Parts: sequence; structure tokens; C-alpha cells
Amino acid sequence: DWDKVEAVVSTQSTGVEIQLKKATAVRWETLERKEEAGSANQRNYPTSNRRNPVDWDKVEAEVVKEDAEDKKEGDQAMNELFQKIYADGNDDTRRAMIKSFQESGGTVLSTNWDDIGKKQTEVKPPDGMEYKKWNE
Repeated sequence: DWDKVEAVVSTQSTGVEIQLKKATAVRWETLERKEEAGSANQRNYPTSNRRNPVDWDKVEAEVVKEDAEDKKEGDQAMNELFQKIYADGNDDTRRAMIKSFQESGGTVLSTNWDDIGKKQTEVKPPDGMEYKKWNE
């Protein structure tokens, strides 16, 4: 290993000179690092921050954890529930959800294909509202 803080890079017309200081005073057998058993899966990300490089795997894990803990509310929670039902449902469930939603103008969402597949889905607006077609 080498000390990243004390690295010096100089550019000249004849080439680039890089001076690295060893982190510990030991003799290196080669200039290339030998792969260790566990380090093959480790990702190295380029960074301009030499002193405190960011571990993006750790950041990603934190974001995923926060998203999982995040409690959705209102329309966002309902939409997520419908997406989960659609994703986990079989073909008949998906077909019923699509048909009922499209035929009702978005006012009905059913998962029962036996009921929805037999007839046209009626428009059922929320209480206190009236359904009108766009050209009326």
C-alpha cells in the first residue's frame, strides 16, 4: 500500500512523473497487488477526494434501508399497494385490473376476472360526484 496523501504527480513535455510514498517501510516483491480471496468482489470507485473516499456500497445500502423504512401516505401508499397486487397477481388478476380500470374510466379496480370478464364494467364515481364524458 502507498500513502495517498503524499502522492506527487508532475506533468512535463517528456512525460508524466508519479511519486508514491510507501505506507509502511517494507520491500515490495512486485508493483502490482496480488488479488486476495475476498477482494475480487470489492468495487473500487474513482474519486477526487483523497483523504476521505466515499464508500458508495455503504451509501447505497443506507438509501435502500431508508426507502424500506419510509412509510408512504395517501395516494402514494395506495398506488404502491395496487402495484404490489398487480405484480404479485396471476394473469387473470392482471387482466381483471386492466379491464375494470379502463372500462370504468379509472373509477373501478377489480381483481376478480370471473366477474369482470363476463360484462362491461360500469362507471362508479365517488360519492357526491357525477360522471360525465369529455364531449358532453
